[in-house]
Amino acid sequence: MVSEALTKMLILQDRDMKLQQVEDALQTIPKDRQAAEAKIAKINADIEAARQRIKELETRSKTIETEMASIEAQIVKYKNQQLQVKKNEEYQALTHEIEMAGNKISDLESDELEVLYGLDEERKVFAESEGKLKDDIALEEKAIARLNEREGEVKGELDAARAAKADADSKLDNPSRSKYNQVARGLKMPVIVELSGQTCKGCHMKVSNAIASDVKAAQEITTCDNCGRVLYYAD
Repeated sequence: MVSEALTKMLILQDRDMKLQQVEDALQTIPKDRQAAEAKIAKINADIEAARQRIKELETRSKTIETEMASIEAQIVKYKNQQLQVKKNEEYQALTHEIEMAGNKISDLESDELEVLYGLDEERKVFAESEGKLKDDIALEEKAIARLNEREGEVKGELDAARAAKADADSKLDNPSRSKYNQVARGLKMPVIVELSGQTCKGCHMKVSNAIASDVKAAQEITTCDNCGRVLYYAD
């Protein structure tokens, strides 16, 4: 048997818990949206980093080509000078310079091959991953749109939940309201729970015989002598 006062308190608890659920949802949405935005930022950063790697390799390739062209021009200059010198030691010195320049070109050609290979690999990986990354961004953007829509809905639910709680609260007498507020301040919901046999369903501990008798009598509001929750007996 549940008294009328306790029935009203149970209704208030139901409205209170629904309000808390709505408030929790409203707090969760911005966090979920921030997480989605962070994923988008990370994906965009990955795309930009891949583009930057390709750009750096392209720049390096052009730099090598420029260096090679400069050295080749220098070799032509040395060979022209060889046609003009008269002393053998001068000729040999220019020959040495030409050989050194040729070695530099050989080294640069090796570097260029390595850069071009790396560039091909980076372009291949980027081409394969860019589409998927953009699809991932689109999914996160859809998630954000859904969250924004849900946020508007929850804000509407919040007003309704507050009104429902206020209505249930207005139907309590002062002693019941005072007891409910006192218990609700210190405990996690639910704060009004069933007594099953002689066990409180809030803390799952056995209550005293006196408390069990008072709960079953339903003459007054009775609390668990272990956790302090309000108890009712459903026969």
